Amino acid sequence: MNDLPHVTWLRQLSPSAPVALVLPGGKARSQTRPSALSFGQLRMRPFATALADGLPSVSVGTVQYRHRGWNAPDQDPAQDVRTVLDAMPGDAPVVLVGHSMGGRAAIAAADHPRVTGVVGMAPWLPEEDGVQAVTGRTVVLAHGTQDRWVHTDLSADWARRARGVPERLARFVVEGDNHTMFRHARRWHRLAVLAGAAVLGLGVDPLLVEAFAAGARGELAVPLPELPA
Repeated sequence: MNDLPHVTWLRQLSPSAPVALVLPGGKARSQTRPSALSFGQLRMRPFATALADGLPSVSVGTVQYRHRGWNAPDQDPAQDVRTVLDAMPGDAPVVLVGHSMGGRAAIAAADHPRVTGVVGMAPWLPEEDGVQAVTGRTVVLAHGTQDRWVHTDLSADWARRARGVPERLARFVVEGDNHTMFRHARRWHRLAVLAGAAVLGLGVDPLLVEAFAAGARGELAVPLPELPA
């Protein structure tokens, strides 16, 4: 069995192409290796597909961790993301798109020199998590108002602590959705594409322009509307 993390590429372009890495969720503690058919992996497949369809000039891959758990203090998924980034050829920018524990791993690994920003979907960000790793990066968060698995207050509190640290910060709320992100899946997927484009320097949609301006004012609960395809 391979004891290293690896990337399953949906599309892999030249080393000079920007990269979107999708980071699935997991558990607080587990030493088991995640299956490609686990819920965390399967839930992020539509995100990878949306990114590949919406950002044709970008390589898109999903990270498979060594373990299913965060496993504090080891922070296994964050270490796995760093390992993957270190092994990638070239120096093109990378956006990390993570759900739940994957969002936590994305933020923890954001200080890697390849990473220009993070997109956190319903990110698990407990109060002990710091903010310095996102210094100078772009951070876009989104959280469902009915999330009972990872409460929306966690990402709101983290975003307030992070004000002034990233270059750009926006946080959206998805009214009526929960941790699975199924009820308004299309909104989540489209936001990932728009945020990925902004992070990678491929254009900033007016929705993100307004959300970044709101974030600079300390308004960190921007309603996520229906978005055109």
